[in-house]
Amino acid sequence: MGSGELHADPRAEKFGYSCMRCLRCCHHKIIQLNPYEIARLARRLEQTTSEFRSTWTDDGAGNFLRRTDNGACVFLGEKGCTVHEDRPLVCRLYPLGRHVSRDGAERWSHVTPHPQTEGVYSKDGTVADYIEAQGARSFMDAADKYADWVWRASEVLDRTSAGNGADHSQKEDGLTLVDMDTAIEAHCKSRGTEEPTGVEARMLLHLFILDSYLETISGDHNG
Repeated sequence: MGSGELHADPRAEKFGYSCMRCLRCCHHKIIQLNPYEIARLARRLEQTTSEFRSTWTDDGAGNFLRRTDNGACVFLGEKGCTVHEDRPLVCRLYPLGRHVSRDGAERWSHVTPHPQTEGVYSKDGTVADYIEAQGARSFMDAADKYADWVWRASEVLDRTSAGNGADHSQKEDGLTLVDMDTAIEAHCKSRGTEEPTGVEARMLLHLFILDSYLETISGDHNG
């Protein structure tokens, strides 16, 4: 990976990229997913998030997209990405890499291209322009929200298990709750409420459920 010029605003860096659909970037990549991205892809395929995780991610864990035996993304077709409108954030931002620290500071890196890439690089725009062109804003917002929860969950679990070993039941509960449809179904059923239908609304409810879980285990430990 290389680095671009330094700017007070990292999104002001001069950058442009045009994909020529050579499809070489869709091989041998580890594509990480968050619950929002899984929900988008699952809805596109008319599956639940549980079904999607089981079918399309490594070991059914929901962390990374599966690859075929030749290293291609499972959603790569003869003419390109078969889920392009709902592709994950890392695919939208390619050939850029986005890195966000615990305090929210953002930096950008440049992915080393395939030696035979047909993509066209330029300085005709900025990183900010590229973000907009790729429809990445909502995906970035979701990624930041879930990343923040993961940070906080790690801190809470570290505190609650300190001195007496890891509490496996708490960690298992947390892993179950990460599956959006399962968490929302249980939450709404227990309260006799209707499930929201839109993916954005479901994400917000899911984050509320996840936050409530952290508050519960923190309270149990403090009590």
